[in-house]
Amino acid sequence: MVKYQIPQVFFVPKPTLNEWASKVTLINNPKQQNPKNIKQLLPNEQNDSLSILSDCPENVESPSNVMNINNNKNNNKKYFKVLLISVGVLLILGILASVAMGIYALVYITRTTVTSTTMTTTTTTTTTTTSTAAQCYLYTTMNDVTRLATAGSGSTTDSGLFSTSNWIRFSGAGGTQITTSSPGLYHCTTYYSGWYSSSLPSSGETVNGTVCYTYSSSSCYYASIISVTNCGSFYVYNLVNPPISLMRYCTV
Repeated sequence: MVKYQIPQVFFVPKPTLNEWASKVTLINNPKQQNPKNIKQLLPNEQNDSLSILSDCPENVESPSNVMNINNNKNNNKKYFKVLLISVGVLLILGILASVAMGIYALVYITRTTVTSTTMTTTTTTTTTTTSTAAQCYLYTTMNDVTRLATAGSGSTTDSGLFSTSNWIRFSGAGGTQITTSSPGLYHCTTYYSGWYSSSLPSSGETVNGTVCYTYSSSSCYYASIISVTNCGSFYVYNLVNPPISLMRYCTV
């Protein structure tokens, strides 16, 4: 009678991915194989072992694939860091550009305000002149302290200094108008002192008046005719050359 040996069946827990990888590494490494520990299996046991190995998952990754997966993960992390840095740099550049535009706008507004203030000041100065006469805007300014009626004797002269097409405005420390009273002989740094003897015009008017020159005991030994315009806050004079040398217009 033939006896049949029933093979023993063992239920082995399904190994994990790392366990399968470690087993595959051990099998592929010839240094770790020990022939003494290898047991010759019977034919029926070999079939059982093959049936157990057939249950292994087909999608077990090899060690090289596992390393590739890890490298891919590291590369993905590097790319993500580079992306974050790029976004941060772009944000910083955007903020700097916004600040620069804000500063430019502030400077532009400040310049516009200063320009508007200057225009307003110029307009205010112009409105102080009530006369519409051209000489109230087109004149030559003269500031000479030696013309003051209080200045002493000298040899200065106005001969050949003036022309009828030129209007003069006296201003500053040298006086603002021709004196309207005789300063006496030897004043204004000259011999013959000139002074205005007629009535001054009202605001916006132009009149012809007499300039007298003092000599000896006479306060009007010589005389000349000039034109005077009242520009509101100042006078302008259309002066002529004196009759002789060593004569000068005196101011106060």
